[in-house]
Amino acid sequence: YSYTLSPGVYGEHTADEFWFGRKAGFCEHIASAYVVLMRALGVPARLVTGYQGAQRNAIDGYWTVRQSDAHAWAEIWEAGQGWMRVDPTAAVAPWRLGQALRLVPPPSATARLMGRVGPGLWTAARTAWEAANNGWNQWVLSYGQGSQFDLLKRLGFTSPSWEDLGCLLAGLTAVLGLTAALWAGGPGGPWRRRDPWNALLERTHERLRHAGLSLPRHATLRQMAQQVARHLGPSASPLCDWLLELEHWRYGRSSAATTTLELLRKRAHTLPWPPDGGPPPQRAAP
Repeated sequence: YSYTLSPGVYGEHTADEFWFGRKAGFCEHIASAYVVLMRALGVPARLVTGYQGAQRNAIDGYWTVRQSDAHAWAEIWEAGQGWMRVDPTAAVAPWRLGQALRLVPPPSATARLMGRVGPGLWTAARTAWEAANNGWNQWVLSYGQGSQFDLLKRLGFTSPSWEDLGCLLAGLTAVLGLTAALWAGGPGGPWRRRDPWNALLERTHERLRHAGLSLPRHATLRQMAQQVARHLGPSASPLCDWLLELEHWRYGRSSAATTTLELLRKRAHTLPWPPDGGPPPQRAAP
């Protein structure tokens, strides 16, 4: 009898075919044929399927049991002793039991290609992926009360309780919230990252309001220019031109832009801004 992973397709009477015909198969053929033989001799017997062997992951130390570790054996009943384990595969292929040898099916085209490209790299990548997947299972999917209390013990709590866990979570929440607030309010945070054009528009709006111009908060640059011309007269022509140019920079065609926002910001310091309070509105001559 011989051990093989490719015995072909068995018919309806697998035990008879194994004993008298093919005389070749893997552990399930051998064990099932043995159970049929024991029952024919009047010995209570049953087939057991499970796994034999595993592989230790070099990254996290966990053991991985694969389908290639699958195995089948038998148990027989002996009076006064109960069910006794018997593995008839040892009589056909002793090496199958004496070593933690995996059952390796014929490699596919993809496996042969990866083996040629770099078998060591492929094995390392699979090991890393399995370690990451196991970490997700242990620390996310299976993270329960026991894991939480074990973490508290590592942090110095001798007899952790729910109150300790609540205090730790509250402290972590406060630290994370403070860190987020400091980051958001810092120079590079989202609270400080403003549109430079909007910032210049707001400063212009406030400056004109302080000069005595009654402008609504939603006033556009063109409306500002009209108010400036109405209240300040011809002397405000440079300021009106600057406001219209600032509007054109934002909403005009990009191909027609002849200046930059930084240049407009610098020119704002040289404009004849009205003083706070502003001059009285000019009225037309009677």
